[in-house]
Amino acid sequence: MSGICLENKPRKGLRAWWDGWRGATGEHPWEKSVTGEQQPVRRSLGEGGSQPTCPAASPAGMASKCALGHLPFLALLATVAISRFVVLFLSQTHVHSDEAIIGLMGKHIMEGRYFPLYMYGQPYNACAAWEAYLAAIVFALFGVGVVQLKSCIVVLSLVWFILFYRLASLLYGQKIAWWSSLVLALLPSLFKWNFQVRGYSFYFYAIPLLTALFFSIESAAVCRLRKFFIFGLLCGLSVWGLELILTLVAAFWILLAVRRKLSLQALSAGFGGFAVGYLPAILYNLTHHLENWRWVFLDKTSTPSPVFHLLTVARIFLAELPKFFGPDTVLWYYPDVPLIGLMFYAIAVAAVIAILIPLLKAPVKIANTLGRNALQNDEHRDFLVFILALACFIPYATAAVRVPSYFLGACFFLSLLIGRLLCRGLDSASRSSRAWAIVLLLMILAGGVTVQVQTARQNQIETLTLNPSSKLMMTRISGADLDAVERHLTQNHIDAAWATVSFIYPLIFETGEKLAVSGEIFGYHQHVYPSAVARRVPDPASCEVFVLESDSPFMPFVKARCAGIGGGPPLVTRCGTLTIVEAQSPK
Repeated sequence: MSGICLENKPRKGLRAWWDGWRGATGEHPWEKSVTGEQQPVRRSLGEGGSQPTCPAASPAGMASKCALGHLPFLALLATVAISRFVVLFLSQTHVHSDEAIIGLMGKHIMEGRYFPLYMYGQPYNACAAWEAYLAAIVFALFGVGVVQLKSCIVVLSLVWFILFYRLASLLYGQKIAWWSSLVLALLPSLFKWNFQVRGYSFYFYAIPLLTALFFSIESAAVCRLRKFFIFGLLCGLSVWGLELILTLVAAFWILLAVRRKLSLQALSAGFGGFAVGYLPAILYNLTHHLENWRWVFLDKTSTPSPVFHLLTVARIFLAELPKFFGPDTVLWYYPDVPLIGLMFYAIAVAAVIAILIPLLKAPVKIANTLGRNALQNDEHRDFLVFILALACFIPYATAAVRVPSYFLGACFFLSLLIGRLLCRGLDSASRSSRAWAIVLLLMILAGGVTVQVQTARQNQIETLTLNPSSKLMMTRISGADLDAVERHLTQNHIDAAWATVSFIYPLIFETGEKLAVSGEIFGYHQHVYPSAVARRVPDPASCEVFVLESDSPFMPFVKARCAGIGGGPPLVTRCGTLTIVEAQSPK
């Protein structure tokens, strides 16, 4: 008999909770059988039921202990949900350019004006269109607005948080799953992405779902072709949604091949499923001169980063990754290195070293991991999770312009490894190991909570701007400054304005498309609206209002133009980091 027999004797109070948390519901997917040999406990994503098989256990007792086992996670989920909605209402009341474009897409879908396959202005990132369709439903129910738009992402973030916990519990058991989920909830790199409308929420949704299906297939002695088809289907949908996931999908299939899980029939079923899921992208390319494939595989990767150069490696691991593990990962990196980023970078490195040391001491374990069932012991699972994290690192390391979002997928796998490190340290018989685990836990709690409190207190958008040398850099624009600009334009009945590139679409979306805004006068001629969607633009002959950053290098040009058009010096209204410049009416 494999598995553990659950006792019929009822537990009460703390003992019942502890049993449900540690062992009775299957803290680990592998347990000792009555013969003393290690045997698999069947789980819902493997072969068989979701609980250990035991004839002595009553269904009511198993259900009761299962519910008790999930109580800690349900409490964590409630806390995470409350905190995210509090942050949403306090500090997420404005959008940057990408979010505004997706919001406008949702508005156009709701109005029946256009039904996009990809994000406006680019032949890729179908996930952005999916977010727009979801936003259209919310807009139809609650009206068009920033909070309504971002609430879609918050709800999706809770869904993939639940999926992550399910994945972690299937791999390591509920206890480690809880610790890993806590790490994921507090990880600074991902926190602001719980509110970012940029097409990544479905990408985050796909990672734990695909990973769970992968481990389900490779842990099964015999796997049905239907499961390979479904796995291929979800892989195809995921790659169509956001091509960034391609390296992770490739890693899944390569591992299945290396581990001899792919027969010719299974490969055919998986390829058929992938073709079905990726069919919309195939049809789009065939009808649009291969635009999507040219953009993704040629334009975006035509000048890859010299990743094997010593200076590039040093820049990535010594300068960029400490910033990546900080809270400012929305678009590009800021010049400064945050202390919290250094702290979480050190924790992630410690987790990786902890799983590599046993493998380096006995390299034969690496070959064994690639040749045996991954769920046979913790080292096998850890190493495969590490490989999947490396797969997420490839797009980041090889990109011509490395932006934080290219590496975000690795946060899921690093959270698993950090959770494993914490749990192993806290359960250790060594006092020093327990002490170090407590220190790591306090660092995670202090850093994560600090980031969330700071985010809740700072109502702002993070976007690109030109510095005085006319080079792009990251900047923060206060929500109060944006409110002041929109209030000034409304009170003075201004219906058209010129704006620098970062504020064109935010002003259009947040004013409900009542304001005609363009950046052509500053040399920005790209229109992201499809030709089938009408867009109001300012009249160059009559529009004399400019919205730009207070320290913009365009400021002298704008003031000189307004002085030449009007009957005197321009009217300058400073709104913090933004400035409105208007030409006086000629007398």
